[in-house]
Amino acid sequence: MATYRLKRLASIVAKVQRPEANFKLGELDDIGGCRLILETVEQVHQAADTLKARLILKGSDGEKNYIDTPRESGYRSYHLLTNNETPEGSYHIEIQIRTKLQHYWSTAVEAAGEIYGAEYKSMETNRVNDEQEAERLCFFKIVSSLFALEEHTSPVPGFTDNQHDLRAQLRSLDCAKQLLDDLQQATDSVLPIETKQNSDKELFLLKLSRSNQDLDIESYGQRQLLDAMSQYSVYEHRIEASLMGQESEECPYDNVVLVYARDSKQLEIAYPNYSTNVKQFIGIVRDYLS
Repeated sequence: MATYRLKRLASIVAKVQRPEANFKLGELDDIGGCRLILETVEQVHQAADTLKARLILKGSDGEKNYIDTPRESGYRSYHLLTNNETPEGSYHIEIQIRTKLQHYWSTAVEAAGEIYGAEYKSMETNRVNDEQEAERLCFFKIVSSLFALEEHTSPVPGFTDNQHDLRAQLRSLDCAKQLLDDLQQATDSVLPIETKQNSDKELFLLKLSRSNQDLDIESYGQRQLLDAMSQYSVYEHRIEASLMGQESEECPYDNVVLVYARDSKQLEIAYPNYSTNVKQFIGIVRDYLS
């Protein structure tokens, strides 16, 4: 089952402006990307080996194994960075290969980021001044370590490989119950996404308001792609202008994404922040806390 969505303009701009990017789109490792979600770590390694044998990778940076060596934030996945040459120039495509458990964690982190306005996958504890944010970040690191032990892989650097101790650490966090309740409330209030199964609309413009957890959907047929992209661009610029105080009327949305999907089930897969992935995460962590 395959779906796709456009990368948000704000995300691209933020990455281009990083010092190491030199303001060039061709320097980005993930101007385009693919994600493969599998059942086991063994399957992840098998898929990575198959792809490495068939693709041209980006030199010494073409392979990043964040499963054997998780990021400090707790992020775990296997990345391959391909090098692609065209007459117009070169560009990179990032392939993320991960298990369902790793995907549950990642989408829960993104959902929490939407709720609290933070980028937990890229944050480090020593850079966080807010005590609540630091505790939430610690929460995700502990859960990532517990997930790693479930898959018989390495925990997050600095955390024990003893499940009993990790559960005790998780229970000691004041934020744990509230964070799960906030994720549950956000998930329940936004989804399910309802679309007509027999509809000819396969392009969906999702507009999210973080403050009241509303999700509005505009649907388009494939022949209306240019119209959908034009409207997507309008909302992107409105959100940016609103954040900078340049709009007379504040934009009611703070996130917008254009998704292709054949039905509502695929739509949830393409935009999983408020879907069954987060519910699975909540259920597993509640078991850890019980």
